[in-house]
Amino acid sequence: MTNGSTTEFYANSIEEQKNVIKTVVETVDGRVPVIAGVSHSGTRETVKMAKYVEMVRADCALVVPPYYHTPTVEALYRHYKQVADSIKIGVMVYNNPAVSGVLIDPALTQRFSKIENIVALKDNSPNAGDYAWKAALIDENDMVLLCGLGEMHYVGSAAYGLKYKGFVTFIGNFAPSISYDVYEAANEGDFPRAMDALKKLLPINELVGRFMKARKSPSIIPSILRGNYMYMSIGKACMGLTGLHGGPLRLPMETLTDEEKDELRNVLKRMGII
Repeated sequence: MTNGSTTEFYANSIEEQKNVIKTVVETVDGRVPVIAGVSHSGTRETVKMAKYVEMVRADCALVVPPYYHTPTVEALYRHYKQVADSIKIGVMVYNNPAVSGVLIDPALTQRFSKIENIVALKDNSPNAGDYAWKAALIDENDMVLLCGLGEMHYVGSAAYGLKYKGFVTFIGNFAPSISYDVYEAANEGDFPRAMDALKKLLPINELVGRFMKARKSPSIIPSILRGNYMYMSIGKACMGLTGLHGGPLRLPMETLTDEEKDELRNVLKRMGII
């Protein structure tokens, strides 16, 4: 998956986004499916990017609801329908209310699932009941359900009859073995083992919360529902500390301070990651 939130697509030019997608497709070279983000604040530009993603032979287009002005439910349906009708590859609906201001509820999800090439949902719902309702309502032959909020939410969503087939994680970029332990244990129904794996990640998650809390936010969204981009700052710093190329974040997001990087380095050492 590329050109999504952690890729900071919104801070990149259209040409940069296209270059990222093309590079990933060429590097993967058919070994695994490539899901590429095509999101924009308007339908027309979303369709343009979806057509580009299809042209370079990605397998699926990831689409977050249009941001800026909030569409009606019917306009949102028409947005996704138009994107899906414009291409022949799959479309993954991205329910990310923290960035779009829109919650795609179970009823709308079911409507989307009946559009032929809308094949999956990446679900960032903050509501545990939302996962349960979708798991009960959606025919898995129509739509694959994925948890977009990482390991902790996945363990909860996997408990709903294993209808959620996987999860998206920033941890996997620098500590994939821990992420896979969570995935494997939950899929085997071994939730005590899954919880043991989750506990290994608590020091990282604690830093995500604490580093964000140290920064004053102008958001009017209640803090319990607010997105926390600090996971990107920490994730990319972790990549750098483990010898990978995470790089700095672009404004308006913030890179960690030197003091925060030192604290993160000590946490990674205690976790045995470096």
